[in-house]
Amino acid sequence: MLTEFYCYFRHGQIQRGDGTMNPDYTFIVNIFAGLFLVVAQSIYIVQLVRKQITPSLYTWMGWSILVVVGLVSQLVEYGWNWTLMGHLFSAIGCTAIFIFSLISGNFVVRAKDWMYLFLGIVCILIYLLFSDPWSTTIFAVLADGILGMPTILKAIKSPETEKSMGWNIALGCWSLTLITCWNNNALFILFPAYCFAFNAIMTYLTTKKRIAALTR
Repeated sequence: MLTEFYCYFRHGQIQRGDGTMNPDYTFIVNIFAGLFLVVAQSIYIVQLVRKQITPSLYTWMGWSILVVVGLVSQLVEYGWNWTLMGHLFSAIGCTAIFIFSLISGNFVVRAKDWMYLFLGIVCILIYLLFSDPWSTTIFAVLADGILGMPTILKAIKSPETEKSMGWNIALGCWSLTLITCWNNNALFILFPAYCFAFNAIMTYLTTKKRIAALTR
């Protein structure tokens, strides 16, 4: 759901008809995308606390590590600026979901989940070793996807445990983010496109129709 913004303001400007950039429009779209992300995370946390859903502990642990590591690396390399706000909110949200899951005891750990956590952390370490944009982006996508596999597999078998409006709202977040990245090259579209696909899959897997079909 709920990973960091990889399409920052300096990369995500939208062109006007005359070919010039329109940073004001991009700023507004990114603000709305950030609000969507915060709302999605908040809804997920509320449902978690009320035990309406049961998160995969290792997915949220891994996502917390990935987002925090990514945020720190951006701060070290570029320093703080407003384009990291979405990244910061994502780090807070993922970490909060992991902590609330752990404290409440409301989580799932399946037999093979540790394997996905291990492979995800390996990808994070490889991500830290590279400096060129393509390598870091590809390994960030791989890490995020591998860490998300326990949640995907759980949603396939037990979709009611992940039934949250948060996935739908996060899908809106990444739709807006893709809009701001669309006129850039494939590098800047890759991570938002992956996040859009992940949330679209989770939205489909947790539809009422699918849940009803599996419970017949």
